[in-house]
Amino acid sequence: MHTTDKSRQLRSLIRLLTDAAEVVIREWDAPKVAPLNIGSQLPSQDMFEARRIILGACGMCADLVQDPLSRLSEITCGYIPARALHIAAQACLFDLLASADPVEGISIHEISCRTGINESKLVRILRCLCSIHVFAEVKLNHFTNTPTSAAVVGNEPFRSWILIGGAETFAASYKLPAIIMDPVKTHSLSHRESALQEVLDTKLTLWEYLETGVSQEDGTIGPRPELRTWSLAMIGGAQMNGPPLLCDFPWEKHNGCTIVDVGAGVGSMSLELAKIMPITRFHVQDRGAVIQDARAIWMRELPEAIGSNRVNLMAHDFFTEQPIKGADIYLLRYILHDWPDKDCITILKLLRDAMARNSCLLVADYLLNTTIGSSRLKSAPHPLPANYGVAQIFSNMHDLSMMSLFNGMERSPNELEDLGRQAGLEVVRIWECRGYMSIVEFRRDLD
Repeated sequence: MHTTDKSRQLRSLIRLLTDAAEVVIREWDAPKVAPLNIGSQLPSQDMFEARRIILGACGMCADLVQDPLSRLSEITCGYIPARALHIAAQACLFDLLASADPVEGISIHEISCRTGINESKLVRILRCLCSIHVFAEVKLNHFTNTPTSAAVVGNEPFRSWILIGGAETFAASYKLPAIIMDPVKTHSLSHRESALQEVLDTKLTLWEYLETGVSQEDGTIGPRPELRTWSLAMIGGAQMNGPPLLCDFPWEKHNGCTIVDVGAGVGSMSLELAKIMPITRFHVQDRGAVIQDARAIWMRELPEAIGSNRVNLMAHDFFTEQPIKGADIYLLRYILHDWPDKDCITILKLLRDAMARNSCLLVADYLLNTTIGSSRLKSAPHPLPANYGVAQIFSNMHDLSMMSLFNGMERSPNELEDLGRQAGLEVVRIWECRGYMSIVEFRRDLD
């Protein structure tokens, strides 16, 4: 790019940043009210858009002004700060630093003694994370939380979300280049031939591996302890993804209907919906071992729903016939991205067969936009990439994680529309939410 064009583009980005920053500042300066519900925890639509613009513009500015070789060097070592964060999560540093005086901090010597980690190694790990504002060094060798790390204090589900990024997910990503470059394996779409199977030396899927019986501390046989971490992590991820899904679709119009939550895990989304849809009936479906855990959670969080039979917790394999016929809503959240196209079409067809003409199917997943854009999704203002660039990079990261773990994928609107068409379903609307995920609404075709 010619320097004149770079100068013009940088000025355009600075104007975008200035305008978006004013939106953020106005919202920060507005009178604060106590959160009344989940929706009040979300940014306004204007604030959400301003955030995306700022993040995307900062990413483009960095690309414009940084030396290309330095930029590529940072990217190729990007896993190092991630590993530092994984270590911080394993060592529970967020909670340890919660008691720190904001001015004095806690000394690296004390942190080392309390964690058992070598002092000279631990200080370098912390300083790496200080450089990206996860922690703060308030004076030499003394550290505190920042607003970012404070969000994990006492938050075991989100700590688990961080931990799974450093466990099976990271291990699978290590083997991804070997799978991609293999002349045979590169073409496989089987969920039993992903990078995960390569690193674990197994043909089991992730969930089968986690549920494999192993000796427990009390001498009994039960699932691997990592299963609990993954179950908690799904709740942790929902802290980030859940509120937009609950608030940016008109659930209130469907109060009194029947919702079938397919592959629901412990039913965390249905649990939140049940609180705001008091006369709605829920069927929460997943594997038997997961449903056992779900019952304890529902009895603790919303026992009246169990006692009144407003929720039905049932073991179900979504590759078999759907037993609940003619429900108003069938919900697939975090499901299709685990599976290649052929399996997704099977899942969708089985639900289509169970749907009545007025039923709808809601698919909640990360929805990919490209830098070129999509007619079905909002595009960023010029000169940003249509998908807001860096502001949505986590969606691309998650896509490659799905490839590594399952040979799965996050999909674009056109790709989801094509899957639906092959299953006898039509996309009637895409509900873009104030987060990484969207809700795609399907109806049966007219045949």
